[in-house]
Amino acid sequence: MQKQQGFSLIELLVVIGIIGALTAIAIPQYQKYQDKAKVTAAIATLTNMRSVIEASIMEEGKFPENSDTIEINGESKTIEEALGIPDNVKLERDSEVEGKLSISVEGLPGDDGSDKVVLKRNEFGGWSCTHPAKLDVNGCEKEEGSGGNA
Repeated sequence: MQKQQGFSLIELLVVIGIIGALTAIAIPQYQKYQDKAKVTAAIATLTNMRSVIEASIMEEGKFPENSDTIEINGESKTIEEALGIPDNVKLERDSEVEGKLSISVEGLPGDDGSDKVVLKRNEFGGWSCTHPAKLDVNGCEKEEGSGGNA
C-alpha cells in the first residue's frame, strides 16, 4: 500500500466549498454590522447635542437654526461656533420651541445622499428619533415609523 503524499482533489474542493459557504454568510452580516455602527454613531452625535439645544432654548427662548448668530463678549458668532455643534449637524426650526437636528449618514445600502438620522423636539420638550436604515437600532425608529424615544 502506498502512503498518501497530500490531499486529493475532492478534499480540496470540499474545503473550498465550506470556505465559500461561510464567506457567503459572513460578508452580509459584516456589512449589516457596519451600517448599524454608522447609524448608531450618528444617533450618539445628535443625542449629545440635545442638552446644548435645550440650554439654548432656555437662554434664547427659541429653537436655534444654523443661520442664527449669537453675541458673545461683543463678538458675533454662528450657532455652530457658539454651541460647539459640528458642521455636519443641521438645525431646523419648526416653531419657537420645536425643531429638528439631522445628520447625513453616508454609505448605507441604496444611499442616494438623502439618508439622514433625525432627532426631533416637540413642543413639550420630548425628543423622537428616526433613521433611514432597515436595521433595528435601540432608541430610534426606522424612517417609516414615527416617534421612538432617543
